[in-house]
Amino acid sequence: MLKYPLIWFVKGWRKFISPVYGDVCKFHPTCSAYGLKALETHGALKGSFLAVARIVRCHPWSMGGVDYVPGTPERLAWEAHEASLDREVSK
Repeated sequence: MLKYPLIWFVKGWRKFISPVYGDVCKFHPTCSAYGLKALETHGALKGSFLAVARIVRCHPWSMGGVDYVPGTPERLAWEAHEASLDREVSK
């Protein structure tokens, strides 16, 4: 059950380290919130991979934006919203 120590690590990071940096994340949700959701949804292996991949994408030259964890209701709702916007633009 490696999932739970990783979740505790991310929660500790969010409580003690993130406040030091302030609101600097270019993505929504923040990288730590993304990592927590990825671990809870996909487990230790895939969740860690998704979290690390997200952190690698978060750099000064990144455009940022909305990036929900794959396979979550938030991601499905966002994709449906983007599809409806694309249909409106196509008209």
